[in-house]
Amino acid sequence: MHYAILANPCAGRLPIDRKRILLSRAATHLNASVHGLDITTRTDFMRCARELTSRCDVLVVAGGDGTVSDVINAIDTGCHPIAYLPIGTGNALSYALHMQRSIVDAAQQIRNGSIHAYDLISIDGRARAFMTSVGIDSTILKQIKQRCSTGHTGLPAYFLAAWTAYFRAYQRPRASIKTDHAQLEVPNLLSLMVLKQPYYGFGMRVMPEACFDDALLHLRCIEAKLFSLLFSGFAAFTIGNRAGRYLAAQQVTVRVDRSVALQIDGNIGWQADRFRFTVLPQALKIKF
Repeated sequence: MHYAILANPCAGRLPIDRKRILLSRAATHLNASVHGLDITTRTDFMRCARELTSRCDVLVVAGGDGTVSDVINAIDTGCHPIAYLPIGTGNALSYALHMQRSIVDAAQQIRNGSIHAYDLISIDGRARAFMTSVGIDSTILKQIKQRCSTGHTGLPAYFLAAWTAYFRAYQRPRASIKTDHAQLEVPNLLSLMVLKQPYYGFGMRVMPEACFDDALLHLRCIEAKLFSLLFSGFAAFTIGNRAGRYLAAQQVTVRVDRSVALQIDGNIGWQADRFRFTVLPQALKIKF
């Protein structure tokens, strides 16, 4: 099987020289070439992904969740299998796939693994994702970006950003959530998570019920109560979060009384007052 590695030079906290060394070792195990470390724009990165799919059997994406998100929105992952080398910051997908933390070990896992067909989420027909949310998460991401510019990264930066977002930056909207079989009115929405797998970054198991291949969207709605926020955060690192109301559906429509931004695979998405989510069965082929 012919592999090509596409690496995001901006993902994670490793310096570029260290990335080159680690990826060259992974490339040796996969007998692959490494691309992307000299790319400077997201547009060029996605173009490179499309070009590489015609020259390999499996495109190995080296980066974080946002990097994988760019690739699944650049190519037809139902026809062109991908694999994943975790060199990002949160790396939710590596927890979902039980990937080895070492880049070399992950490469061996890919080489010895098999191709699995998993579902994705369609958002307004504009983007595909494996985890998305409406609510505080996009505000947290904005706060994290500000802290990264001052040298604060990783889990401490996430908790500081979440604290600031909750008490200062996030304006709680009123939301109406409609699924296949339920209608939910939420006067103070903290977060509506829509996932295809159980994890957020850093191993936070925010949706233990989620499954990558059951043709369902998994939703958890959390209202803006401090106890809910603290309990869900603690539980996500231990027993798995059960705070909030859980729903499963094939499609979901969310309306909010003010424009809010989406979180899409750890990136900040577009802003709107209405979002529609649908399940895309077996839209992702991934080898691990």
